[in-house]
Amino acid sequence: MTPFFGVSLFIWAGILSITLVFLAVGYQLGGKISARAKPADVEFLFLAAPIASAMGIVLATLIYPLLFPWLAQGYLILGSFVGATVLLALPLITLSAMNPLLISLLRAKKNAGDSGAGRVFYVSTMGSVAGVLLTAFAIIPNITNFRGALVLGLGLSAVVLAFIWTAGGLSRQRRHRLLALALVSGLLCVTVSVLKEAYLGVINRVTETGSSHKIVAEYTSMFGNIKVVEVRRSGAAGATERFFIQDGLVQNRTGLDNSSLSAYTEMLEKMVHLHAPEARDVLVLGLGAGIVPRNLAAQGKRVTVVEINETALQAAVEHFGFRPDLAQVRIEDARTYVRTCRQDYDVAVVDLFLGDNVPDYLMTMEFFGDVRACLRPAGALVMNVFFDSENPEPNGRLLATIARSFPNLYLAGATAGNVYIAASARAGAPKQAQPTGGMITSLASFSLPLGYQLPRRLYAGYEPISDAHNIFSLLFSDANLTLRQYLVGELPAHVLVN
Repeated sequence: MTPFFGVSLFIWAGILSITLVFLAVGYQLGGKISARAKPADVEFLFLAAPIASAMGIVLATLIYPLLFPWLAQGYLILGSFVGATVLLALPLITLSAMNPLLISLLRAKKNAGDSGAGRVFYVSTMGSVAGVLLTAFAIIPNITNFRGALVLGLGLSAVVLAFIWTAGGLSRQRRHRLLALALVSGLLCVTVSVLKEAYLGVINRVTETGSSHKIVAEYTSMFGNIKVVEVRRSGAAGATERFFIQDGLVQNRTGLDNSSLSAYTEMLEKMVHLHAPEARDVLVLGLGAGIVPRNLAAQGKRVTVVEINETALQAAVEHFGFRPDLAQVRIEDARTYVRTCRQDYDVAVVDLFLGDNVPDYLMTMEFFGDVRACLRPAGALVMNVFFDSENPEPNGRLLATIARSFPNLYLAGATAGNVYIAASARAGAPKQAQPTGGMITSLASFSLPLGYQLPRRLYAGYEPISDAHNIFSLLFSDANLTLRQYLVGELPAHVLVN
């Protein structure tokens, strides 16, 4: 759901609440069925439930690539609730109904105590733990989400095939019926998985946005799905661009010669030159396609790159001309890295986007305090962020948070685009520039040239954010929803489907 609806706090609330609702519905449904059905019928329905769940998964994978782009163009929070229902309703209801059905079967065998209810829920819960670990560490890093769901459907069908022969209460006719249904559901899962590209190609012709999008490579990982997409814009005289897309967020645009076409890379480099002109040692937090560290290294600077996602490094090397020998590359969380480095760098470039914005745990006073400790006394911070163009509070609180460690703030950017922050603990450099159109009076609507020093009055009244009470996910939720809606409108469905 991430490429279509984002990862805001509201979206997570929707997914979790929908999950619990359909689990509860399934428990209630299974209880009512077990109270009224005969033992032979209960055993048949118990084994039929995984097949119905597998069928629901197949149906959902066929529907959501067409439905989700349309849902994302309306009210995004409501759309995410509907989307979660499409994906989860039938599988969750049928699988959760198995618990009371199984208790009913056990009660028929031993009419004492809790009738095995404790063991059923113990096994069910431990199975959920195993499922979480299997999904997180095996399926997501190695299989796309689309095919991963179908693999789960195939697994459900296979389990039924294995247990049909041990079900002693089934008639021969019902056993054969379950066998046929399990084979059909498994075959459907395999067929849709094999024909994924052809099916998404059909969807592409329906949802294409006016430009040609060709997926060159796709990388799965525990930190999101990365796609390398070649885009030929209509009416652009055949010019082709290469996009670095992570979970639907375009993080970089280049030409086929690997030259950057994203304005933010040039802005970050200019901010480095303006605020740390003598810098020799540069810390870059966040690799992306590797354009910024590559260009800084080509200028003779010693560059250290910290990137949490190893597959991002692979994509940057294979498709965007990044060479690991140009920089020291550390595969590590930026938060943990800055806790250990001490006055090793002249400037830190923070470009840490995941989902729709910088992760909230990388925007607190404690994080910026650790970054400050990584820098030499005259060191500077340069950061790429999104601001909320409608609400000044999240912008002001972010600036106030940074100012706790870097009291001199400089800003460049424009409404409805990236905002570039430079910060220094050293006063008086660079020379203050004047904004276009006069002094800014609001942090929600502005257009600034490179290197304008912000008057402290614009953010002095805002409370900084700490690890102890980090609400950036909530503060930026509206802006993130707006951004995600824009992204979904710019990319065709076959690119958004992970």
